[in-house]
Amino acid sequence: MREINEIRKDINAIDHEILKLFLKRMKCAEEVSDYKMIHGGQVLVPSRETELMDTMLRDIPDELKHEYAALLRTTTRVSRKHQYSRMLEAEPERLQLDIQPRQNDPQLVYYGGLPASYADMACSELFPNAEKRGMSSWEDVFLAVLNGEADVGVVPVENSTAGTVNEVYDLLQQYGLHISHSHIKVIQHCICGCKGSSLDTVKEVHSHPQALRQCQQYIKKHGYITFEESNTAVAAHDIAALNDPTKAAICSESAAKLYGLDILEKHVNDGDFNQTRFIAVTRALSACPEDNRVSLVLTLPHVVGSLYGSLAVFADYGVNMTEIHSRPLRDMPWNYCFYIDFDGNLLDQDIRALIYQLTQECTFVRVLGSYPVSQEESTK
Repeated sequence: MREINEIRKDINAIDHEILKLFLKRMKCAEEVSDYKMIHGGQVLVPSRETELMDTMLRDIPDELKHEYAALLRTTTRVSRKHQYSRMLEAEPERLQLDIQPRQNDPQLVYYGGLPASYADMACSELFPNAEKRGMSSWEDVFLAVLNGEADVGVVPVENSTAGTVNEVYDLLQQYGLHISHSHIKVIQHCICGCKGSSLDTVKEVHSHPQALRQCQQYIKKHGYITFEESNTAVAAHDIAALNDPTKAAICSESAAKLYGLDILEKHVNDGDFNQTRFIAVTRALSACPEDNRVSLVLTLPHVVGSLYGSLAVFADYGVNMTEIHSRPLRDMPWNYCFYIDFDGNLLDQDIRALIYQLTQECTFVRVLGSYPVSQEESTK
């Protein structure tokens, strides 16, 4: 058996030969891209890649076929990446994005819920000079922005304990709005009852489903019956109106004070670091130099490896994905769209090349937004 250093020496020599061949391969890719810019044609030609795979795998031992196939797929994918980047740099009009000026200081902002809800507070933190109006549902917020009644809408998309707010993502796709800002807010729930109530008198708790999930261990420990409300502040308002010591709301401290409830116990959420990410939605797609996050939605061809291939593209560009989740397509049972958030800025050339490649290789791609992410400091 050879010594490890001797083996590594041979590996280094082989890798240097692979490097030389790789540079020659990329040079050929550049020639292909130049030809296609003049004569037309798609960068990805599936029949060509299938033919290449079939040809190159004929003489490979069976026990190494999968390994060599993976190497070939990676080589062809990064070759396409090089072509897309080169073509978009030469012809920026290949990626059509209607980027409009951003509303950083809107006059009128809508949110879901009542005053002193967490969405109301997120509005104040994002847009301190704006007039705020609460709506009965998230869909009403989207419709108001879509119809031009509101400049901006603020809605939650994700909680660190309860997870993704799927309805909001569905509304983003349904109404075609875009994300202009994102803000992570610290959520500290209280259990609050009418005057004269106590933890011993309470039998049931009312709140938004997400808030109930964020406090499920506390609720289970006390044996409370749960009732869902459209919003945490709505729950506080209704409990105050009922004036029943057996009923309590899970809401913010601000909501309890506004609606005249006694705070029976603070910090009842299960996690010590409970946070919700809110987004601002607008009619227009915008991008600014300070943006550090991009969101998009895509659908994929129903073939083996399509999701892997699309996700690998992000790694090819050195881009960090921060979120991915799937949602079912309404008109196509057991088919899905994928929402993806990643670090970046729509003004960056590499990010634009990444998006251009996805538009050429996925069934559908829509950029949801390029935006800055701010975060409230925890008080715990």
